[in-house]
Amino acid sequence: MERSTVAVGRSCRWHPAKHGETPVMRTTIDFGIDLGTTNSAIAVLAGTGTEIIKNNVDSDITPSAVYINRAGNLWVGQSAKSKMADERAEDDVFLEFKRRMGTGFEYVYRASGRRMRPEDLSAEVLKSLRGDVAQKRGEEISAAVITVPAAFELHQCDATKRAAELAGFRTSSLLQEPVAAALAYGYQKTNTKAYWLVFDFGGGTFDAALIRSEESGMVVANHGGDNFLGGSDIDWAIVEKVLAPRVGREFRLNDFKRGAERYKYDFLRLKAAAENAKIELSRKQSTFLEAVLRKVAGETVTFEAEITRQEVAAAAEPVISKAVSIARRVLGEKGLTPSAVERLVFVGGPTLAPYFREAVQAALGIPFDFSVDPLTVVARGAAIFAGTQRVSTPSSRTNGNGSKYSVELIYKPVGADPEPLVGGRIVAPSGASLTGCTLEIVNQQSKWRSGKISLNENGAFQFTARAQRGVQNSFRLELRSATGMPCETVPDVFKYTVGMVVEEQPIIHNMGVATADNKVGVHFTKGQGLPAKYTKSYRTSAALRQGDSVSVLRIPVVEGNRDLADRNVLIGTLEIRAENLKRDLPAGSEIEVTLHMDTSRILTVLAYVPLLDEEFPARIELGGEVRQPSVDALRTEFEREMARLSQLRNSVAATNDAGAADALKSIERLPAVRDLGERLGQDAVDFDALLMAERELLEFKVKLDDVAGQVVWPAAVTEIEDWMKNLERMVEESGTTEEKARARTLREQVKAIIAEQNGDRLKKKREEIADVYSSILYRQTSYWVQHFEALAAGVSQMTDPARAEECVRQGREYVAANNIAELKNVVYQLQDLMPKNGLDDSQRGYGSGLLV
Repeated sequence: MERSTVAVGRSCRWHPAKHGETPVMRTTIDFGIDLGTTNSAIAVLAGTGTEIIKNNVDSDITPSAVYINRAGNLWVGQSAKSKMADERAEDDVFLEFKRRMGTGFEYVYRASGRRMRPEDLSAEVLKSLRGDVAQKRGEEISAAVITVPAAFELHQCDATKRAAELAGFRTSSLLQEPVAAALAYGYQKTNTKAYWLVFDFGGGTFDAALIRSEESGMVVANHGGDNFLGGSDIDWAIVEKVLAPRVGREFRLNDFKRGAERYKYDFLRLKAAAENAKIELSRKQSTFLEAVLRKVAGETVTFEAEITRQEVAAAAEPVISKAVSIARRVLGEKGLTPSAVERLVFVGGPTLAPYFREAVQAALGIPFDFSVDPLTVVARGAAIFAGTQRVSTPSSRTNGNGSKYSVELIYKPVGADPEPLVGGRIVAPSGASLTGCTLEIVNQQSKWRSGKISLNENGAFQFTARAQRGVQNSFRLELRSATGMPCETVPDVFKYTVGMVVEEQPIIHNMGVATADNKVGVHFTKGQGLPAKYTKSYRTSAALRQGDSVSVLRIPVVEGNRDLADRNVLIGTLEIRAENLKRDLPAGSEIEVTLHMDTSRILTVLAYVPLLDEEFPARIELGGEVRQPSVDALRTEFEREMARLSQLRNSVAATNDAGAADALKSIERLPAVRDLGERLGQDAVDFDALLMAERELLEFKVKLDDVAGQVVWPAAVTEIEDWMKNLERMVEESGTTEEKARARTLREQVKAIIAEQNGDRLKKKREEIADVYSSILYRQTSYWVQHFEALAAGVSQMTDPARAEECVRQGREYVAANNIAELKNVVYQLQDLMPKNGLDDSQRGYGSGLLV
């Protein structure tokens, strides 16, 4: 196919024209991509509307599937997805890789031996969409807005940016999917002060976003979501609850269960059949399906079955209910009921099914809006947002456009104001002067003229334009010399549209630094607008000796809304190694940590050490091996939490707390807890199931934490009494006169707090007692030696035994030399290497070396 050459100007990008057209110069990105789990689409902003760019089979959507044959040839889309039905190719086609974005997982193509990461496969889908634009419109695009689920974590956003770079996009802004949907719905609406609920149920992810529309634009008031909840889960529910049991009965297979390696591809074929049947049942009450199964009873068989809409609705009910619960929570967190919401906007193919809409309607009672297509609304919204993003061009004091005058504009291409303020600067070509020049702006639709505007001495100007609603306004720039002669400018036109805009994309979860006492120093709060930047001071919990090859100060960054650091997601760690320091860093040294997040949720971290007057910058490396959970580790943690559940039963029974008892029973009845046990109990657990189990296990821990909080008072009283007894014994043996007086004061304060049953004050007082106790204990040489020996006995169980052995060797030398200062440093390092289950709360926190 012949391609027109792309000419690039100084201040903007030129794009080749369609046949017979004048070349179009884009000053905004204009192209939006919905990079979906099951399907993807690309759209372009066209005036005040959007246009979906069809692929080479004339479809609006492209399946997110990639097939590679033995020769290494690659196919994307429907032609790739159809290979799932071919026995010879079933190991060479992959789908739904979006769920694994940001992990270290590798897809291996059997025939060619080629290995690809999730972002590599996503890049191929993006290349295919770029190719569709080139084929249909003759444009070679290098910039686009790409949507991601609002619930995507930072490592997943980072992987999406990498995929865009691999696909040849030099500029790729990320936009949250529900925000895109809200833009497509409300872009040209006026006087719409109301709440909308975007119910974005895609192929693999779910987002519920509460949007508040105002005269000036749209604001994301609240959000909730789940990266492992979508149409794929309904497909698997149909397979596991309806189809697999029938196969087992029909062919007398007791072991026909998902997760059994021998039936891996048979289950994938059943899932494909379930997906097709689910789509058919959007229009019918019943349908027939068939699947060729090749590992059943040692032969190939054809499984045929009739399935009804009622059966699918029953299988899907728990999945839909989970989404509805998230939506209710989103409303509840803002003190709203469903009746306060004007419209519900459905997004995603599964929401087209009548049973799906009926279930959501019955649960929420919010009127639906049918004006947008759930399959393409996200791509259209992304294109609208792309129209607000100026094409990035490097600024320069010189003009690189020959005899033309360069115009650098400062304005927003889309806004609610019909009279926007526009500023800018004109740079004259070499040898030309701006003295006496004037600029006039002409609206090419309404013929409004600004009148002649004088330029200041450096070519700067400012004016208020007048735009019409309902059209994309084109304003022509007319520059004239001091003698009135016209001067050619680049660009010579700019565009502005009166429309709803997103004021800010919000931060989805709290974000901050984990500390050594397993707490979180919060830098960004949920709902805060992007971009965001915040600096917070910490102190080191242990000393770092310059040149030491073992010592390291870890600064873990976590994402989540829980108080305990290890109940949140670790998204990356900045490390400062002692061997790179120019002098020793004592314990208690100040560290200033700055987090900066841009509008695409890309995070950078900077640690400044005042004592060294040195900065340690890092763009947090996300994803990779740390994103691959171990099934054995998850099983161990699950067993530990089940033991904690049993202990909580006893504690609740002892307190006779009816509320806590009810909460505990509700946890035990949760399907997720049962499913978690079944999933981890299988002989083989696939990668997606592991990721889901990791998330469910974290939620299980958090729910148990909440119940533990309800029964904490009796335990807290017992705990503080034990602390007081230990402190009184310690001060009697080794305390100073001042410490003994302090202990007597603390005893009286504890009695008063217990009498008033003030939980917060009791917790703070326990910390005071612990501080006094520790200050005395840490003066004792015997404590550090005994603590060191206890840690040294567990070297084989530590996370890095070789490094632990080196620490123990150093520690023995310090014990022999009675060098307690250096022995303390070794103890801190050994604590850092202990497995999490061997640590108490004061020693957890993702190995952080900081305290507030």
